Amino acid sequence: AEHNATGCDVPDAQLTRKGRRQASAWREHIGEFGAEVVLVSPLRRAVETACLAFQDEGVPLELCRAAREKWWEEEANQPSSPAVLRKFLKKLPRGNEVDCVDEALAPTATPDAEQSVELLRRVLVARTEGTIAVTCHWGVINHLTKMNANNCDILECALSPSGEFEVLSQHSSPGWQLCLIQCGWC
Repeated sequence: AEHNATGCDVPDAQLTRKGRRQASAWREHIGEFGAEVVLVSPLRRAVETACLAFQDEGVPLELCRAAREKWWEEEANQPSSPAVLRKFLKKLPRGNEVDCVDEALAPTATPDAEQSVELLRRVLVARTEGTIAVTCHWGVINHLTKMNANNCDILECALSPSGEFEVLSQHSSPGWQLCLIQCGWC
């Protein structure tokens, strides 16, 4: 993302040209994972990643505030306003299909990033889909799985009813971070 490439704290950073190429590289392969829904961090770099990677799939794309990166004090991790995000979505493939913009960008009662990630864990456990893709960020993935994921990785996980993640495989590809949850218990 811009904030990584420039070393500056860019507000709600977008993907760089390299990041867009990496996200688009998943286009031909992302359907193989069988996601039934994609929960997307409301930060623009994650939204752009999801729209590019899933542009040829019919799977629903839903913004999920709890998938937002940790380190909330950094400008790069501050979400844009709904109006700014809607304008940004107009430029993206499937951007008009992204749901839950207002809900994901509304003020939240969640007091900190740690509790937000734990909320994401509860959201995932409560979902009824068998395979859920989550387009999010290193801090969220690391918190949930205790794994280090590169921008090019997909972590394929099993999620227990109690919300514990077991990483089944890590797929390196020229891409992005996506935590793919396969609910074997569903």
